[in-house]
Amino acid sequence: MKAFGDLQLPNLISWEISHCENLESFPDHQLSNLTMLKDMCISGCPMIDASFPGGVWPPNLCSLVIGGLKKPISEWGTQNFPASLVDLKLWCEPHVSDFSQLSHLFRSSLTSLAINEFDNLESLSWGLQHLTSLQHLIIRYCPKVNDLPETLLPSLLSLRIYECPKLKERCEGRGSHYWPRISHIPCIHIRD
Repeated sequence: MKAFGDLQLPNLISWEISHCENLESFPDHQLSNLTMLKDMCISGCPMIDASFPGGVWPPNLCSLVIGGLKKPISEWGTQNFPASLVDLKLWCEPHVSDFSQLSHLFRSSLTSLAINEFDNLESLSWGLQHLTSLQHLIIRYCPKVNDLPETLLPSLLSLRIYECPKLKERCEGRGSHYWPRISHIPCIHIRD
């Protein structure tokens, strides 16, 4: 299959499209019609040329996993994520070195954010400070990241850092740079 037809799925509540190497077209302009959709995943589909024009999403979307598409997230432009979106997982963004490049995309209502496989991401210091509801932050497979958004650290309930050697060095153990700022977080996982 290379394309979807019209989205006539009024009762759809969960939708996953992942690792569809040949899928070229996605009806992103019809997403607002999916009023029951709560969970959505579109990832690892390098031929999908969706640009999410106008950034109109399902109105009751709560959880979104997205990335690894033909057009990188950093090129989408302004998005209109619904206030119901609280869980966002971003994948495979090769062009972002500073997270402030993406800060205009996210609503302050996010409670959970995962940043995965951002190969050139170096800084998280700016771009997340407006996420005042954030409780869970996951940073995975970002080899160049070396800092954290210090303004968010007091509100976090969990911090997970995987395969981020520079950040691991700055966070792990009592003598590390960030330990005084993160030691209060109830759930911390840091590993290679």
